[in-house]
Amino acid sequence: MDKKDMDRIAELLASLKSTEEAPQTEGESENSEQPLTPIGELEMLVQKLAGEVDILEEKRLIAVADSQNTVRRFQNEATSIKKYGGEKLASEIIGPIDTFRKVLATSPEDPQIKNYLIGFEMIINQIDQGLNQAGVAMIPTKIGDDFSPELHNAIEEVQTDSVAPGKICAIIANGYKLHDRVIKHATVKVAKA
Repeated sequence: MDKKDMDRIAELLASLKSTEEAPQTEGESENSEQPLTPIGELEMLVQKLAGEVDILEEKRLIAVADSQNTVRRFQNEATSIKKYGGEKLASEIIGPIDTFRKVLATSPEDPQIKNYLIGFEMIINQIDQGLNQAGVAMIPTKIGDDFSPELHNAIEEVQTDSVAPGKICAIIANGYKLHDRVIKHATVKVAKA
């Protein structure tokens, strides 16, 4: 409500107090246009203001909803950043870790090299623990598992009788997840159908 409307309401109330409605004379018909009485003007002004209140209430509700959506979006984005912020680092470090694992899988004859490999294995275990605490985990893949394009990257179809068609017959490289997001697909070979 603006100052003009408030002044008009005050003026109409003052005129209501000072004058009473004049009785209708016999010559006047009810259908002829008459100037609005102060009560009629007040009723029109009240209807106008009620409409403005409805419009302002609708605008307020829209602004509150927009504000809540912005806060929710910000919270979701902050959660996502906390959860997946280490994805680039994890994807960069898992390659060298896999190379270490391949070296550890060898069995050299020299006892000194075996001692070094035992030390490297301890280091890899510590790195694995740190990655697990950060939410990075190896995708469990075994020979004979069903091929899943969401988890695996098939580089070749191989004719084999050791597993059923469509099953994984060889694991070339491990796959990794960061929480529930795949950051590196397991590289596999699949039995030909």
